[in-house]
Amino acid sequence: MPVRAYRVTGRVQGVGFRWFTSRVAKELGISGTVENHPDGSVRVHARATLAVLDQLEATIARGPVAARVEAVERVEPSQTVKADGFRIERA
Repeated sequence: MPVRAYRVTGRVQGVGFRWFTSRVAKELGISGTVENHPDGSVRVHARATLAVLDQLEATIARGPVAARVEAVERVEPSQTVKADGFRIERA
């Protein structure tokens, strides 16, 4: 299955963005991770069909109510994504 990685910027830390992303990913049946990065961004690694990954991308671009997403950039995956569920990585 395809894997995509995203770098999400804006007001995305301390606003429930990782929890929101995890909940959406689990609802869509996506495997992967979400984690805060020191530069203030959030990184998402996701494995699913292309149609489902497109749905995830559109949803995280909106983000939770408290967030203000400025950009969702596709980046090269920096890790292997196993088909074993979705989890929040601690920073």
